[in-house]
Amino acid sequence: MLTRVIDITRPLTTSSPVWPGDVPFVRGWISPPGRDAAAVSWMRLSPHVGTHIDAPLHLDPVGRDVASLPLLTCIGRCEVVALPGHDQAIDIGDLPPGWNPSTPRVLFATGSWPVGSPIPPSFASLTTAFVDFLARAGVALVGLDTPSVDSLWATDLPVHRRCVERSVLILEGLDLSGVTPGAYTLVAVPLRLVGFEASPVRALLLPARTLATGITERAGSVGPTD
Repeated sequence: MLTRVIDITRPLTTSSPVWPGDVPFVRGWISPPGRDAAAVSWMRLSPHVGTHIDAPLHLDPVGRDVASLPLLTCIGRCEVVALPGHDQAIDIGDLPPGWNPSTPRVLFATGSWPVGSPIPPSFASLTTAFVDFLARAGVALVGLDTPSVDSLWATDLPVHRRCVERSVLILEGLDLSGVTPGAYTLVAVPLRLVGFEASPVRALLLPARTLATGITERAGSVGPTD
């Protein structure tokens, strides 16, 4: 029986910060609440606002769109790793000696972008070498509690590109404040947006053994089954 769900999604509001140049979240009413007719709203936004997942199409013109992402990669065993106060690119040297991923999905909690704050000039990202390390260990999805796996100044997005090359999905803009490091089950499924390169998600952490055993995982040192 499911007894606990931790919501690690940032609230999406008209004040949600956006990446420089992106379209902010805007909401309007076709028929506002309080009238005789049913309330009907509309919205406009970049799919990279708030908590979202990137598809390979974001960097690869012939890559998968979000509607084609392998959903089993977005659901399953997950490790939350705490790096409090880290506001630079994460590399293997920033982890405890001998650390290796224990699950096919790894989320890094840094606290370098507090919920409700503007995007800061410095926040935790990743190095391309660290992406290679994660991929070799069998990681299929990496998540951060920051706006991007690349720094604010990396206009060529080398880490995004390396994730595409190594078939590692990217989950950005998480809210991991107050989450105890350790093992969980992650559920972070994109909308079925055909032709889109990214999608908002409702990201959840469930108890580690919520899902039944036998779900096939990506091979690697983390093991072949859930």
